[in-house]
Amino acid sequence: MKVVYLTNQYMYINEDDRIVKSDIKKEKGIITSTIGYNDIINITFKLSKNIQKDMLEVEAEKYIFLEGSIDYSREYKINYVFKEFEDFYNVEAFIIETDVLKQKFENYLKTFKYIDFISAKPFVFKSYYDITKTTPKNDIFIYFDENETFLSCFEKGEFVFVKSINKLSALAKDLNLTIEETIEILKDKGLNQEKYEDINQYNIVDSFFSQFFMKVNNLINYSVSYYSLEKINRIYFYSPFNIKNIFENYRSFWELSGIEFKKYELETDYDNFDYTTVIYNSKNYENEQENFSIFPKPVAFYKTKGGVLFVFTLFLFLLIGIDGFMKYQTINENEQKIVSLKKHINRIKTRFNLLKNAINKYKKEYSTLQQENLNLKNQISDVDSKIVYLQNIQRKPTLTNQIMDITYEFKKYNLKLISMDKNATHTDLTVVSSFENSSNIAKFIKDMYNLGYKNITSKQIDNNNGIYIAKVSYDE
Repeated sequence: MKVVYLTNQYMYINEDDRIVKSDIKKEKGIITSTIGYNDIINITFKLSKNIQKDMLEVEAEKYIFLEGSIDYSREYKINYVFKEFEDFYNVEAFIIETDVLKQKFENYLKTFKYIDFISAKPFVFKSYYDITKTTPKNDIFIYFDENETFLSCFEKGEFVFVKSINKLSALAKDLNLTIEETIEILKDKGLNQEKYEDINQYNIVDSFFSQFFMKVNNLINYSVSYYSLEKINRIYFYSPFNIKNIFENYRSFWELSGIEFKKYELETDYDNFDYTTVIYNSKNYENEQENFSIFPKPVAFYKTKGGVLFVFTLFLFLLIGIDGFMKYQTINENEQKIVSLKKHINRIKTRFNLLKNAINKYKKEYSTLQQENLNLKNQISDVDSKIVYLQNIQRKPTLTNQIMDITYEFKKYNLKLISMDKNATHTDLTVVSSFENSSNIAKFIKDMYNLGYKNITSKQIDNNNGIYIAKVSYDE
């Protein structure tokens, strides 16, 4: 079997385990390529151990669309890696927009029309063990080139997780140089201080890699805890260009943690990562769980149901003529439309269910907030009533104060007191005013209210010869 691996500038052909590099040209065989981690949306989350294994992908997709801030209106190619723990499933979801895939591979498709298999770069390092016959351990593979940088972790040969780390573009920015100029400095001077005329330039480079490996160390500590790894045994560092003195400077740093720090290298004249990818794609092109391609090879027409019917119809055409052929074409087109409509309906149903779940979730949150708001209002109302009660207690007059208040008010409005009947906190007054001062009884009542007396009432008893007699009642 011939497997073709496409890179940005070249292609590799693997036929009978003989790999040849050449310029990109039309070639028959299994067409493959790879995509970088920077084009992938990677979401890590947990699922309940109670979920049946055949439902894991369904529940993972629900989580991604409800919790992962994924745009419902766009289409995605999604692959999953499930790792089973004692109490839960850890899920690594790898998501790529179909529009991104179309943009990345549109030039290839002009020549090849299809791509059978597209791998993700973080998975490719798995083939290192097959190529070198190295015994798998708990290993970290660091990928560092001009476009992206990531750390890929494998536990005894099986992929665990991938994380992005400091990119070369950040160093170029700190040096105020282009990516190309930065690469030349790393190749020529690297971490060899003696080669730098500008010591500040060396300090920037040294600081970058110090922070770079500090983040790697933090990710290792995180992975050992989160993924229940015993420890990390080895770190393999890959870069398409040589960084002078990087291994000499940091090998002892990692040895203190009991980790081997090694250059990623193979016995090949080709780029080490490209060579690994050729082997990986050749071995895994039938593995749909790791295939990110949306550009399948068209199925040979004679192998399809429509093809079988066509051959049969062609035979009938010899018997019944053009009329039968045209009817077949109409049936075939309608079947394709039905299949297309069913797929469309299923997509709509899926999105409807996801939106319905989301709406129910927010309805519950809204109801909870409403109840909390009502409780707060009741608390505020209760506090207000207690405050009013305390204020009234504070300004409640003593009997002496009542007499002083009444005496002052009667003198103020030229009123006369005929009688005063007090029963506990209730007091009845009989008040007299002249005709010209009849409105002063109302003013007197208003002042008493302002002084803090409660339940004030007034009843006119008599109006005789210009004299008004009224009964005024109030509570302390």
